Amino acid sequence: MKTKLLLIIALFILAPVTLEALSARIETVEGDVLQVSDFSMDGRRAFSVDQVGGIGRLDWKEISSFEIKQMGMKYWVEVRFPNDKKETLKLRQFSSFRGKSDLGQMIIPFEKVKRVSLMPSDPEAGKKEDLTVKESNLPVDSPPLELTRVTLRNGDILMGDLLAESISIKTIYGTISFKKKDIQKVTFGKTTGGQREVEKDTLYSKYGDKVTGTITGTYLNVKLRTDTDMILPRHHVQEIEFPISSDNEPRSIREPPEPGSKLPPR
Repeated sequence: MKTKLLLIIALFILAPVTLEALSARIETVEGDVLQVSDFSMDGRRAFSVDQVGGIGRLDWKEISSFEIKQMGMKYWVEVRFPNDKKETLKLRQFSSFRGKSDLGQMIIPFEKVKRVSLMPSDPEAGKKEDLTVKESNLPVDSPPLELTRVTLRNGDILMGDLLAESISIKTIYGTISFKKKDIQKVTFGKTTGGQREVEKDTLYSKYGDKVTGTITGTYLNVKLRTDTDMILPRHHVQEIEFPISSDNEPRSIREPPEPGSKLPPR
């Protein structure tokens, strides 16, 4: 009888908990920032923790954020409550985090997550409200915003600003870095057959340079017009075009001039 009772308790603790959807802002140990919806820990939205007197269950709806800490071979979470109170608790079990982004379903290994801020189930409403307020405060004669156009391989187009100040491309002659303001367009080689690269990347500068090689880095960080930071895996990106004025149609990309033609002054 005692064995059956312990089994029932264990199943209750380990069973996935069905709660309303949560959105989250995730900071990884590498410094990446991800925003996802339908956030869970492999279907669970609660922690099983050690507490005074036995095992406790901490519902994510009761906390505003948590930070993962490793002490020896054990993992702990420092949770922050809505009243700003903090508490550090020892985890009894854990698994990969899951969520949905604009690029589809994401699975993030538990050990790669540093900090998570939990948000309301519909964060888009808050974003739209914030955007309306910001736009209403802009001067009438403010200059047009210069935007970068990012085209994804699935056909989606993102308009915003690439947060990197420069882009480096590795060539057979070495690695060359270009400042963002000097770049006209970057195209990424196609991926087929499960290989990361079957074609080289190409960088076009605003002064007619055309460089072929491999763009360094695994991710691209783009801030959208809604003030949302997006981390894009580079193999999802087809092309980046710098910059495009928000009050004009996208400009056509100028191909490099013919050999012998005069380059515009720097």
